[in-house]
Amino acid sequence: MRDGHHALAKAAFLIIVAACLVSAGYSGDTSPGDAGQAAEPLMGTAWNLVGYRADNGSVVAPLPGKEPSVIFGGDGTLSVSAGCNLYSTSYRTDGSRIMVEPATAAGTHPAVEQDIARQESRYWELLLAAASYRVEGNRLVITGLSGQDLLAFSRAGEPADVPLLAME
Repeated sequence: MRDGHHALAKAAFLIIVAACLVSAGYSGDTSPGDAGQAAEPLMGTAWNLVGYRADNGSVVAPLPGKEPSVIFGGDGTLSVSAGCNLYSTSYRTDGSRIMVEPATAAGTHPAVEQDIARQESRYWELLLAAASYRVEGNRLVITGLSGQDLLAFSRAGEPADVPLLAME
């Protein structure tokens, strides 16, 4: 009977370890350098756009009621509402570096207003130009290769009055 309890305890322990690995974002990749690495900070988070760099270099707020948002899934997927259309793509991070793959539309609706179409186009252009990111409390900032801030987000559910991008 004692062996039965021992086997049951072992099975319970293995289930707990497996659940911990899954909740910590274990990917199964055991390449050198991954040992002791913390879970990816964007994984499982959602953000609303509060400012972006316009074509002319100025910082602008998104159109009211048409604010783009992103959700970083635990499996490397990125769900994006671009203000009019919904997209799904993948992303990769390595430390503070980030790369967003070109997207496939999950649902498309023609933009009735030219301003929305222009915002959506610029938003995607900036997401694809992403080179690094930083999380500052309830704020996510995505920067380009030059180090210039491109996109600023507030954590979903937070007030949108966080500062916009730094002017350079």
